[in-house]
Amino acid sequence: MKLYRIFIPRQYNNGKKVETKKLVKIANMVVERFGAYSLRPANLPIIEGIWTSPRDNKKYIEPMLMLELFAEDTFNNQKWLKSFKEIIRQELR
Repeated sequence: MKLYRIFIPRQYNNGKKVETKKLVKIANMVVERFGAYSLRPANLPIIEGIWTSPRDNKKYIEPMLMLELFAEDTFNNQKWLKSFKEIIRQELR
């Protein structure tokens, strides 16, 4: 078993909050694939990420949720998680 941590932004780069239905959709995809996950509750401190855009060199500060998942460390799971990361990226722009 391996612990995977998936960081999910709580807001878009323009500061607008990510819609709850999108967060639920992301969580449901994990449940459909693996049957379970753990998520840091909203009333606890949210994780904060900082990154700089290579396009305009602008610095962004993002509050995030952390979804944790224990899963077998198989090639198929790694492949699914890699494509899942891209799905999240596209879904949340």
